[in-house]
Amino acid sequence: MFDFFKPSSKVAYTDWGILVLRVCVPLLLLTHGYDKLLSFLNGAADFPDPLHVGPRISHALAVIGEVIAPLLVIIGLWTRVAAVIEIIHFLVVAFIMHAGEPLGEKEHGLLFLIAYVTILLIGAGKYSLDRSLYQKRRF
Repeated sequence: MFDFFKPSSKVAYTDWGILVLRVCVPLLLLTHGYDKLLSFLNGAADFPDPLHVGPRISHALAVIGEVIAPLLVIIGLWTRVAAVIEIIHFLVVAFIMHAGEPLGEKEHGLLFLIAYVTILLIGAGKYSLDRSLYQKRRF
């Protein structure tokens, strides 16, 4: 009845927990990125430029941070590289885009930042393309 708490099942549940984190957090982010992707593809020119690299490049960077990197994290491919992209993205969101605003305005960015730092530290986990493609095979 209480197999969940047995030490022998701890590893299996940890792998599932990593999968849940790795899939659910980026799925939430994709809801923001989808609109940015569509406006980028439609050639929108009125995007904020917090890094002073031009609105079109800033828009492309936001699409990479909110669409491309999250998809990589979901499938578990180059997960740590994608997590670093997300960490940079959310440092910009929290501390440049919302620099002078109260904590409540930075909260979403900080929550995503914490989640992606966690993903960077723990990696993609057992149920990922990273594991199946790059793990050394032992025979």
